[in-house]
Amino acid sequence: MLLGLGNPILGDDGIGCLLAEQVGELAGEAHIVRVLSTSFSPIRLLDDISGHDRLVVIDSITTGDHPPGTLLEIDLGSARMDHLPVTSHHFSIDQVLETGRRMGMAMPSTVHIYGIEIVPPEHYGDVISPKLKSVLPQIADEIMKLEFDDPSEGGSRTIREENPHDEPK
Repeated sequence: MLLGLGNPILGDDGIGCLLAEQVGELAGEAHIVRVLSTSFSPIRLLDDISGHDRLVVIDSITTGDHPPGTLLEIDLGSARMDHLPVTSHHFSIDQVLETGRRMGMAMPSTVHIYGIEIVPPEHYGDVISPKLKSVLPQIADEIMKLEFDDPSEGGSRTIREENPHDEPK
């Protein structure tokens, strides 16, 4: 299952949803892939996640450590949000999976999380910035290769980092 997270009315924050759709289209008929793009908190998706062997999560991330457009693979353990109170709005993927397991639900055994560095949105708008729009196809191709051509296990790592001196196309 491909799960795109983000808020499409917050500009670049919606990149996870766009990428999940693009990767799903690239996978096409060669792979049976369910794609779900949502701005809901992952805890509301327990039933959707349940029963899948594999979960691929794509979301925006704002670390400030990488230029916008950088693709990061995030280790599930480091994706925890222990510093926030657990509410229906603040569940990490790890917490959602653990909750599902405790409820006796069949949770995915393989989970890959990809974050795309963005600049935190300052205004409402349903348009992705020109910088991120120009790299969407390359990021989708890279996720496609990682998930369907050469799935590798591993910890957090930078997959593709944008050159901070590159100009948007």
